[in-house]
Amino acid sequence: MTDTEKFFAEIVDLHVEIERWFTGSARPLDLVQLLEHFSPDFCMISTRGAAVGKEGVGELFARLHGKRPELRITVDEMQISHRWPGAACVTYRETHADAGGIVTARRSTAVLETAAGGVLRWMHLHETPIVA
Repeated sequence: MTDTEKFFAEIVDLHVEIERWFTGSARPLDLVQLLEHFSPDFCMISTRGAAVGKEGVGELFARLHGKRPELRITVDEMQISHRWPGAACVTYRETHADAGGIVTARRSTAVLETAAGGVLRWMHLHETPIVA
């Protein structure tokens, strides 16, 4: 697997885990594993402009477990916008759809770096809503 494929696989794999979390198909104990994807210094800029650290993301996920049982998340249009040794900045489109026909999308930029043991960690995420 190439470095690019590893970065793209991490983006997709994390969103699969997040979908499982929101739909409730993940067990409550899986939250620990889900949060391991994020660096201790992780920061997310949400679609509303709020800066949220790893602890805040953990609190958000804890509140949302099983709250969207029909949610489907798709990720596409992935591109590496910048790369340096052991890290990359990846842009992608993320689309959320539910059984009621509500669809929302966002463009996201994520900075991922290789941690000990070759595991990728999310350092930064910036989400911007796509408004039709």
